[in-house]
Amino acid sequence: MKILVPADFSRLSEVAVRYACGMAKKLKAQIVLLHVVHFSGPPRGAVTIKVKALEERMADDARQDSILLLNKLKKEFKGVKITYEIVAGYPVERVIQIYAKRNDVDLIIMGTKGASGLQKVLIGSNAVAVINNSKLPVMTIPEHARFGKGIKRIVYASDLKRINAELKYLVPFARIFGASVHLLHVVPTHSGSDVSVAQIRKQIGGKHGSTKITVRIMMDDDVMDGIDQCVADVKADMLAMFTRNLTLLDRLFDRSITRRTAFHTWIPLLTIKK
Repeated sequence: MKILVPADFSRLSEVAVRYACGMAKKLKAQIVLLHVVHFSGPPRGAVTIKVKALEERMADDARQDSILLLNKLKKEFKGVKITYEIVAGYPVERVIQIYAKRNDVDLIIMGTKGASGLQKVLIGSNAVAVINNSKLPVMTIPEHARFGKGIKRIVYASDLKRINAELKYLVPFARIFGASVHLLHVVPTHSGSDVSVAQIRKQIGGKHGSTKITVRIMMDDDVMDGIDQCVADVKADMLAMFTRNLTLLDRLFDRSITRRTAFHTWIPLLTIKK
């Protein structure tokens, strides 16, 4: 298994790198640290040569930072194979996507920071852009998350439309860590929904082996609050959600629950494209 971790050598990205290394040790996976040298847009005209020279200097600095970080991580996480790559390009999310596709990456892990308003948009733009565009699973790691003793409880927030297809992907991941899966469906208080725990359990049946799967329905007009409550109740180590392609209106009005949650949760968020 190959895990790609975009790194800019900030404290936040180092949190994600360390979480990835802890996970890689458990999975016997390989870590690739990727630093993207970029500007706010592609160079044009006469400035191209100067920009290229600056890119080379930035790449040299990143190479030195990568070697220092690599040496530190190899001492701390003995036995984990860690390499680094430095790539120039723009926009960052596309560079990450192309690299992942060309190099048989299985999972992308990135740092993200809880914030609100404009700060949220600026700090988390790269992580959200990767979630929006990646065909691979993306795990976002909040600034206070630590791998610690591993992953024992996963809250899986579901709209119930493709439960078994999604569990077919999620359960093997949970099984690696010996984790239980807590399937959560949040229903608005006055929705009139008659869905029941018994119906969901019947739909799941015994299709997913020995992994413990519990089902919970919460009544809450704010999906985020419902997820937060469940995460707190079960003392979850991870939240898993399946994304969909966003429409233009979704993008304009930021109606996607999954994207907002990437900045909201205090535990890692695993997003998988439907």
